[in-house]
Amino acid sequence: MENPTPTSNTTKHPSDALRIATIGMYAASCIGAGYMFTIIPNVEIFSMLVFLGGLLFGRVVGLLNGFIAALIYFLFNIFGASPPMLLGVQLAAYTLLGLMGGVMRPTRLRRSISPASQAVFAIIGAAFSFAYTFVADVSFALSLGMNFVAWFLQGLVFTIISIVCNVLTFGFLLPLLVVSLDKHLQRMFPLASAGV
Repeated sequence: MENPTPTSNTTKHPSDALRIATIGMYAASCIGAGYMFTIIPNVEIFSMLVFLGGLLFGRVVGLLNGFIAALIYFLFNIFGASPPMLLGVQLAAYTLLGLMGGVMRPTRLRRSISPASQAVFAIIGAAFSFAYTFVADVSFALSLGMNFVAWFLQGLVFTIISIVCNVLTFGFLLPLLVVSLDKHLQRMFPLASAGV
């Protein structure tokens, strides 16, 4: 008796179980990498890895990975859990960042390393860093009843460090990772990388 031919649905899209496994393993990777640089203020690769998850696996995995990785990372941080208002901002920011990576997955930017792709990724990293830091500072200042302007100016140097860090990681490290990992995933785990 011949084996039933798989439907196009199963060959083109990953199953729910495979998605859950992918999200779990990749979220753990993001969290572990995030903790590596925790003691260095505003130097991190967590943001780049969350965005990379969307680029590699698509919108669904990117969005859910961003939420789960941020929830665990910011709740169980070695410096303590974020205040509720700040935690809400962090969850929203990284959920949207993962989704943005998934939205950009169909573009040619992940196919090869070029000055254009590096420039686009660097701009995305800088824009996310500035927007996230600004909104996070507002929410943190409000949650503690502090003067926002004084708080923002006090941390301006760290904001600049964060932007420079994201420009470097998004502009140089991200293109290398997405091109090499995408080719490997398509060859070894075609269903896992069939992002939607």
